Amino acid sequence: MRWFIFCYWYEPDAPSDPVGLVRLWTLARQLVEQGDSVTVLPPRYRSSLLQRGFSTAPIPLLPWPVLRPLSYAVLSCLVGLVQACKSKPDIVYYRWMDSPHPLLFARVVGAQCVCEVNGEPVPDWSETDRGLKRRLTHWLASFALSRCDRVVVLTDGLRDLVIHRYRVAAERVAVVPSGTDTDLFAPQDAATCRHQLGLSPDKDYIGFVGSFYHYQGLQCLLDAMAIIRRTRPSVHLLLVGDGEAAPELKQQAERLALTSCITWAGRIPYREVPTWIGAMTLCVAPFRGDRGETSPVKVFDYLACGRPVIASAIPSVSAIFSIEAGVALIPPDDPVSLAEAVVALLDDRGRQFHMATQGRRFIEQDYSWAHLTTRLKEWLAARQVPIHHAHSSVL
Repeated sequence: MRWFIFCYWYEPDAPSDPVGLVRLWTLARQLVEQGDSVTVLPPRYRSSLLQRGFSTAPIPLLPWPVLRPLSYAVLSCLVGLVQACKSKPDIVYYRWMDSPHPLLFARVVGAQCVCEVNGEPVPDWSETDRGLKRRLTHWLASFALSRCDRVVVLTDGLRDLVIHRYRVAAERVAVVPSGTDTDLFAPQDAATCRHQLGLSPDKDYIGFVGSFYHYQGLQCLLDAMAIIRRTRPSVHLLLVGDGEAAPELKQQAERLALTSCITWAGRIPYREVPTWIGAMTLCVAPFRGDRGETSPVKVFDYLACGRPVIASAIPSVSAIFSIEAGVALIPPDDPVSLAEAVVALLDDRGRQFHMATQGRRFIEQDYSWAHLTTRLKEWLAARQVPIHHAHSSVL
C-alpha cells in the first residue's frame, strides 16, 4: 500500500521543533519496514529534515499564529496533489488537527481516509478553547470524523467519545494504543548511564520525561518531593523536558527549597532519552485527575527501558497498566500518596527488579511499534463498511 501521512503539530512554547510528531515518524518507518510506501507531509521543522527511511515533503509555514495552520492546510494539499500525480495514495492518514483538509484531499484523490485521534478534539480541561472557537472546533470534528473511512483512537475512552460525541459508527473505530521502539528504548546499566550524564552513581533518582504542561501533575510531584526529602535527603529528581509550566515549577521548587536536588535537563534529542531513563531508579507519570483521555506514551518508554513506574490511576492509564505490568497506580493529585509510593519502592530493591522485569516483558508482548503497526494494517485491510450518516451527500 501507498500512504500519505499529514501531520501538523504545534506547541506554542516550542515552534521551532515540536516533539509531538515522534509517533508518526515511527509509524512511517515501521510501514516501510513492512513493505509499504510512505510519504509524510510534515511542517518544515528541523526534525522533518532529518528523517530517514521514508519520503518526506516538508511544508513551509507562515510564522504568525492564525496563519500557521492555514498555511499548512493549503500548502500541504497543493504539495500532496503534486505528489499524487506521480503516485496516487491508497491511504491518507492524518492526526486530528482542527482541520478537515486531509479528508477533502483524500476524497479528491480517491483514497481511503484514516484519522488518528490521540486526545480529545475539544478538551474539557482546556483553558483557551472557549466560546466560538470551541463550538467551531467541535463542529469541524463532528463533520470530519463522521465522514472518515476509518478512525484510529489510542484509548477505550477516546473510542467511546468519538462514537457518542462525534457520531462515528462503532465498526469504523479501532483502538490502536501507543507503544514504543523496543530497540531504542531498552534496559541499560544505571551506573553507565549516570557516568555518561555526569550524575552521581550512588544516589537514587526519581525521573520524569515529557512536556511541562499543567495536566502532567508536576506541581504534585514537587510537593511529593518535599515530603520524600524529609526521610530521604539524598534522593534526586531528574526532570527531562520543558514547557509552558516551567517558570512556575522552578519558582515552586525554590519555595520548597528543592533547587539543589533537582536536575532540569531541558529538551534533549529523542535518541538521548533512553540514557536519561536508564539513569533513573524509578520513573513517575503523575497525571492530574482532570487530564481527560490521554495515551501515556512516557509510561511505555519507561517500561521498555526496564524501570519500575509509579503513575496516576486516571482511566486511560489504569485501563492498560497494573502492578503486573510494572506500574504502581496511585490516586491523582495526592502528593502524600505519591511520596509514600516512592519511598516504599525505594526501600524494596527486590520489588524494583520484579516490576522492571515484568514491565519490559509486558511491552515486548503487545506494545512494540512493529506489533502495533501490524495490527493497524490488518484492520485497514479488513472489509470496509459503507458510511451511513444524515449528510453523506456533502462528501
